[in-house]
Amino acid sequence: MRKIGWGSLCACAVLSLFVSSASAQLVFGTTSTSTSNPAAMYLDVDTMQVTNLWMSASNKKVNGLAADATSGRLYANDAARLNYWDYGNLGTAPTLIAGMYRTDGTTFTATGVDAMAFANGQLYGATSFGSTVYMRGIYSINTVSDGAPTPHCVMTPLWLDPTGVPGTSSGTISLDGLEYNPTDNLFYATQTAASANYALGIYTIDAFGTGACTKIADFPVGRTKLSGLALGGGKLWLTEYEPNAAPLPRVDIYPYDLATGTYGQTIYVPLNADTTQRTTGAAWAPGALLPEPAAFALALVAIATVARRRC
Repeated sequence: MRKIGWGSLCACAVLSLFVSSASAQLVFGTTSTSTSNPAAMYLDVDTMQVTNLWMSASNKKVNGLAADATSGRLYANDAARLNYWDYGNLGTAPTLIAGMYRTDGTTFTATGVDAMAFANGQLYGATSFGSTVYMRGIYSINTVSDGAPTPHCVMTPLWLDPTGVPGTSSGTISLDGLEYNPTDNLFYATQTAASANYALGIYTIDAFGTGACTKIADFPVGRTKLSGLALGGGKLWLTEYEPNAAPLPRVDIYPYDLATGTYGQTIYVPLNADTTQRTTGAAWAPGALLPEPAAFALALVAIATVARRRC
């Protein structure tokens, strides 16, 4: 029987932790202003264990979340402010990059984003803030500030609400959750304000192709504020802030199975008292409790070195 040294055992243990933590992890957050509430949480959907990532603080709350698994980074926005948080940085608030702005080439307009998604190496955001200059829709977001005296993370339109009319503040879409599915090259979104053009529910948006916006599912009965959306493990994970739940406000999580077209058992995550209706954001972020991949690889090299020295 082969003897496993201390260093090899540690390497195996750390690798095991990495594999298990990468299996099924949902990150979600809220715009709760109560500093006793976490702004972002990490849920292992297998064990139901919740870990706080960072606490609510001014300009660090969560409207939207998107995960860049390659760099080991979460992007979170608080209204028009874009922040980033590196995997494994538990307890530390995210770092501000800059405000998010749409521009007509002359004027920059700060733009609150309702949801974000990471697709093909690019960050995207959905906004339902329309005006006579800017239309509702999905925009790419530059994650690097332009370095102007007032720094901008410039937003560029990818897909615009087809019910909108340029030059007017029309348009009826209200996208509160956004995710990207690389399997079918579609965005998935939650529509949370019923209109003549869009009923409540889950939609797919072919933003990289035909532009088609298609409803694929209803919300669970009686639910209307499903403002967070993530995709992982063959399911869509929809999140909603429930301010009047007893005995405490909570985040409700609804798993929707894409293969069967059915909702699974609802998950409830209690919070501290904040009875104002808040929005939520969500992202599928395997490994978010651990440092980003490069740092993790260096840690394994160090452990392997210790193992060799002890042999």
